[in-house]
Amino acid sequence: MKGIKDTPSVPPPRPSQAHRSREQLADYLLEIGATLASYGCPSYRLEDVIRLVADVEGYRAEPFALPTGLFLRVVEKERGVVPVPEVHRMTRLSDWGVDLDRLTAVDALFNDVVERRTTIEQARARIREIVKRPPLWSPELVWAATTVAAGAAAVFFRGQLVDVLVAAVVGAAIGGTRVLLDRKPAQRLLSEFLGGLFAAVCAWLATRLWPSASPEVIVLAGAISLFPGMTFTTGLAEVAQKNLVSGGARLMESAVTLLMILFGVALVAGVEKLAGITLPLGNAIRVGLGLPYQAAALVVSSLAFGITFQVPRRYMWAALVSGATGYTVTALAVRYLPEAPHVSAFCAALAVCVLSNVLARVTGRPSQLFQLPGMILLVPGSFGFVSLGQLLAKKPEEGVQAAFTMAFVGAALVIGVLVANVVAPARKLL
Repeated sequence: MKGIKDTPSVPPPRPSQAHRSREQLADYLLEIGATLASYGCPSYRLEDVIRLVADVEGYRAEPFALPTGLFLRVVEKERGVVPVPEVHRMTRLSDWGVDLDRLTAVDALFNDVVERRTTIEQARARIREIVKRPPLWSPELVWAATTVAAGAAAVFFRGQLVDVLVAAVVGAAIGGTRVLLDRKPAQRLLSEFLGGLFAAVCAWLATRLWPSASPEVIVLAGAISLFPGMTFTTGLAEVAQKNLVSGGARLMESAVTLLMILFGVALVAGVEKLAGITLPLGNAIRVGLGLPYQAAALVVSSLAFGITFQVPRRYMWAALVSGATGYTVTALAVRYLPEAPHVSAFCAALAVCVLSNVLARVTGRPSQLFQLPGMILLVPGSFGFVSLGQLLAKKPEEGVQAAFTMAFVGAALVIGVLVANVVAPARKLL
């Protein structure tokens, strides 16, 4: 199936199009834009899609996308003698996340609209069907994926078997708590705070039972699903694309999320100060587990993130390939450039995104489908958490250094994505 191209040959408007209500087009653009935003499409790509679809339909659209809303203005391409009233639309987004299965379905839908295989009226009905259908991977499977992803993350953080076990327990509790809290919006806002609180309690208990346990690894790995590394990286990418308001909002969201997780840890540390709980601040050198454990963790985490992101079943192999690419390139770069984490991040992001764009060309699917499972292993959310922890411990020098590392690694990921889009551009906007 052909996808929406960056420089398409725009077909001429249909004879009835000029007389068809612009309100219908505006409603369709607003609905498809809000759906894409809800399922993880960055603002700059969302705006490009809306502009292109409107251009194909013979109009000019001026979208303004935010993480929490979408504003839209539809006008004639060229002003005639008689002024034509503009059409304005706005919608509020209250829920958003990453659902690559639905994103792929919406991508196929607006491809059909652009290529005249589906009318706008039919497309709007199909959008509602996509929104109403249940998730591809059930909440129970997502909970299991969160559990094993936390255990696998402990392997990547050079933890021992006891750290892997406790981190998996923390991940299971966080995943289950999020399912329960999602039933009410007011409770859902507490998920990051409660996750940090429970992770710290488990870390303290683990050190009491197993003195060799690493509280730093347990907290970082157990709460890995809460860290806003992808939000932070997307925010940087949007700022780089000059979407300053949307990018700034995502960066602020990631900062607040980190603060809520850290406050949960700090609350336990304050209440249990006499018990000697250790905040995840240390720079202790850990040997970690061997290569077989690393390989198993890579396979498990790639599949787990594929389930978490709702990757379609027929593309789960791509999650494995994408994750393996990012991990392998990072391991090689760290081995030969151990003092330059930003270089390894740049090389890994470049490799993952080039691979994603090539696969998008071959399959005709969105590049995000192949990119996110590999990029999630690279995002620098843990650096931000460690940075805030160091500042809380009144170690400003270490805290600033960790914050600078997070920003530099995030910038390296964004530059890697931008370079990949030049070296091997995808045919599709998504």
